[in-house]
Amino acid sequence: MKLIDFHSHVLPGIDDGAKDIEESVEILDMMAKAGVEILFCTPHFYPHKQSLDSFLNKRQAAYERLMRYIKPEHPKLRLGAEVLLSKQLEKEELDLLKLENTDYVLIEMPYVHFSGSMYESLYELADTRGVNVLVAHIERYLANNSLAEIEELFAEENVLGQINCTSLRKFSLRRKCIKLIKNGCVHALGSDYHRIERGYALLDEGVKILHKKLKADGLNRLIGSSESIEKNVALEEILSV
Repeated sequence: MKLIDFHSHVLPGIDDGAKDIEESVEILDMMAKAGVEILFCTPHFYPHKQSLDSFLNKRQAAYERLMRYIKPEHPKLRLGAEVLLSKQLEKEELDLLKLENTDYVLIEMPYVHFSGSMYESLYELADTRGVNVLVAHIERYLANNSLAEIEELFAEENVLGQINCTSLRKFSLRRKCIKLIKNGCVHALGSDYHRIERGYALLDEGVKILHKKLKADGLNRLIGSSESIEKNVALEEILSV
């Protein structure tokens, strides 16, 4: 079982994640102990607040600083971004924001009640040639939307979903996460790790909880789909399993 973390803010000093190199390395030490093999570094990108060039330059600089301190046991780092859904996004921009070595882009939805235009914007993005959408921490949108409204994101069968392992600690939220998994809305796990002081759950804890709450084939399907995303398997093929 390969543990792949699709969502993290471990790059130092670029957003509201790790504040410096020391914290980044400490987080990576913990992830190594948790058995994480691949970690996607996905700092926030807000199209309405920053230019793409500025974001990419800052991300590359933070990555290069961190790579000087990488240990052999650390997860392999891959670049990406947590991209806020926006009608401003062009294909050329999306190509530069994909999870490294894949055609998948991690998309964050606004924290409001979903409108019809938001669903349309997501589906239009997902229909962009050469771009596949992975929706970030879908369970967090339950604060403003019903379970049915979250599931509607996947009605067109052209997007995939990710959940945060920390959400599995909370009983009421855990039950909803399990429903989302069983209903085919979840295809990847993430820690969404920001700061050590907040005590995020790592992937080993998330998998341990899911092992108790899901049948073996359900957990295997989820882990298999995450491995397929990392290998850049076509979205249609992942959804057909």
